[in-house]
Formats: sequence, C-alpha cells, structure tokens
Amino acid sequence: MLKRLRNVLIFVLILAGGFAPVVVSGYTEIEKASRASSHLEAAEHYEAAARRLPWRKDLYELAGHYFYHARAYARASEAYQRAFERDSLSPEGWMAWGDVLYLDGNPQRAVEIWTQALDQPNHSEKLYSRLAEIYQQRGEYHQAALFLQRYVEKFPQDAAARYRLGLLLTLTDPPRAASELIHASQLDPQFASAAQTLRTAVNLSALSGSAAEAKVIIGRGLGLVEEWTLAREVFDEAVQFDEKNAEAWAWLGEAEQHTAGNEALSFLDRALALDSSNPVVHGLRGLYFQRIGNHRQALSEFQAAAKLEPQNPAWYASIGEEFANLGDLITALEAYQYATTVAPQDAHYWRTLAEFCARNGAYVRDVGIPAARKALELKPKDPLTLDTLGWLMILDNRYYEAKWYLFQAVEADPQLASAHFHLALLYLQTGDSQSMYEHLTRARDLGSAEAQALLAQYFP
Repeated sequence: MLKRLRNVLIFVLILAGGFAPVVVSGYTEIEKASRASSHLEAAEHYEAAARRLPWRKDLYELAGHYFYHARAYARASEAYQRAFERDSLSPEGWMAWGDVLYLDGNPQRAVEIWTQALDQPNHSEKLYSRLAEIYQQRGEYHQAALFLQRYVEKFPQDAAARYRLGLLLTLTDPPRAASELIHASQLDPQFASAAQTLRTAVNLSALSGSAAEAKVIIGRGLGLVEEWTLAREVFDEAVQFDEKNAEAWAWLGEAEQHTAGNEALSFLDRALALDSSNPVVHGLRGLYFQRIGNHRQALSEFQAAAKLEPQNPAWYASIGEEFANLGDLITALEAYQYATTVAPQDAHYWRTLAEFCARNGAYVRDVGIPAARKALELKPKDPLTLDTLGWLMILDNRYYEAKWYLFQAVEADPQLASAHFHLALLYLQTGDSQSMYEHLTRARDLGSAEAQALLAQYFP
C-alpha cells in the first residue's frame, strides 16, 4: 500500500514538474502581451497564453479584441469562436465577433451572431443599431425600423439614431416619422434643416389624393436630403400603386441615376409615353440628358417644360445653362435674365445670373455685379451671394471690394469652400503667396477640386 502511494506521489510530482513550466510560460505570455508594441503582437501573446492556461477563459476573447484592432479579422473571428466554445464570451465579445465577420465580408454570418447574441443574458443594447443597419442595407426597412426603435428606447439622446429612425419611418409609418425627426433636430441642430424638409413632405403627403401621389411627395423629400436609396424604394412603391402615374416613373428614373442603376432612361421614356404634357417629366428628362452630356437633347426637354409651365423660372435657368454648355452665351444670358423677370423677388435667380457671368467671365460689370447686388438686397448676408459678388469684383479688378465681400462670406459660413478658393485667387492676383496657400489648403480640405489643382500647379 505504501509502495503504491509512493508511486502515485512520484507520478504527481513528475506531472507537476512538467506542467509548471507550461503554466509559467502562460503567465509570461500575458506579461509579454502587456508590453507588446503592436495590437497584432499582443493578440498572438494572449492567444498563446490561452492555450497554456485553460482556466483563464477571458484570454481568447482578449486575443480576439487585439486581432480586431490589428484588422486581422479572420484570426479575430477564430479567437471569438474559441471563446464561445468555452462559454466565455462577454456581451462586448458577442458584438465584436459580429463586427469582425461583417468587416471580413460576411454580413450574413454577422447577422446570425448578433441575433444569437440577443438571446444571451445582459446582451449589449448596441446590437439593435447594428442589426438595423444590416437590415437597411438589405432593403428590409420595416425590420430595420423595428430594431432601431428598440435602440432608441435604450439610447433616447442619440440624435443620429433618431434621425435614421425618422428616415426609415417615412417609408413604413410616415405619421410617426415626424415625431422622431422633431426629436432629432431638438437634440442636434445639424439635423434641423433636413428634418424640416422631411416633415413638410410627410405633412403634404397626408393631404394628397392618392397613395401613389403621397409616395411621390415623400420620395421627393428624401431626394432633397440626398437619401436617394430610400427615395428609390418609395418611388418604386408609387409606380406599384399606380402604374400610369407619369411623375412617379420620372422620379424613379431620377432616383435610378443617383443609385447607379442602369434603367433610368427606360423609366423616363415610360413617363413620357404616359404623359408628354407633364413639365416635371420633361424637366427630369432634361436633367438626365444634361448629366450624360447630351446638351442639345437636354435643351429641348427644358424648352418643352418651359412651354408647358411658363411661370416656372427654374426652366429658364436650365435653358440658360444648356445654351452656355453649347457655347451660345448671348442666348444663355437672355434665358437667365428672363428667369429673373419671372421671379423678380427670388434672390436665387439673381444669384444664378450673377454666377453665369462670373463663370464665363462675360458681362461682369454691366450684368453680373448688378445682379449679385440685387440678390444681396433680397437676401442680405447670404454667404453664397457674398462669395459670388467677391468673385465678380476680382474679375473686375476691384480687389479691395472683393476682399471685403469674400471676408464677409467666410464670416457668414467658414465652411464655404468656394469663398476660400476665391480668396486664394485674390491673393494670387495681389502677390500674397502665403495667404494664397492657406486659403487653397482650406478650400481643398473642404472638398474643392479646383483648389487641389491649383495647389498642385503653384505649390508642387
């Protein structure tokens, strides 16, 4: 008996002697991870430690997190899988596992993981926002709205989420959309303008005479705030409600262009066949031909629209633009001027006339500057008009006045790229290269391609 006990003790000591170095090396790996110089290096040390210390169930998830930060998404997913097999994934681990699958190009598996995560105790409530985004990308807007509603209930101060929910509800539940849009604009003023546009569309749609017309109004509102994917969905619903609604088909063609579809012209042709006397149909066809560079056909469409709706100044401004594109500046000028006679109290058309003169370097002193002054009189302190007037002053070699107007434009809107670009042109004319460089850089950072080109030319 004593001999057997002695043999067991010897076996245990041998086993412990072999096991101890493994344990020590496991903790050494953890220490190395804490001193690692990169996320990838730390992840590999945590992964090595997890293999040596099986009772430390947190280590595989830690490795997954560091692989995630290192953008080694496949290895991160493997680490989270091992953590799952050991029943040691935290709520954050479940969420991160779905994230790396999504980022690694497997959104379907990501949805499966996030959906499974919802069944876990104390799951992360941020999952709702992720699932809403996925379902929206799939075009399953009702399901997306349901998940986003649950997210907003948990995070009521998230203005961006409330705005997203308002957008989705314009498709699935317009009366509720207005409430969410109001909340979003109250929480964050950056959403105020878009929210007001959409609320107006929702309210007008409620007064429409048919379901198709209501959808067209909402779709136009979504287009105005550059939500063309959602707008296309709404216009598609509109033509399903009424296949003979010409405007619905025309707007579907417009949305198709903004969403990189290839059926725009067929939709626009369908609209024309249904109602050739509709100015909106001709106007949207004009925009289509304008975008593809067929300016003669675009001009013909805008002229048809103006003939059908002679009191709409937008058609004359579009006619002017197409004559300019075709090189006929005299007739273009007449069209722009006629737009101001149709809407003499609308600052927009006076500014459009002034911009035409500046853009073409024509009629600057006699037409452009007086038109810009008229626009400023009708809409004081408007940054776009101040910028246009400053630009015209540069073209007329009136640099002191140009500087004053352009400074006023930048003060009114510091993010106006064109004003910074025109200030750079002013400093080019006056020989101030340092100020020119500063404003060109600012304009480029705000998205001005012209500024980028000029920087490459003068400051290579």
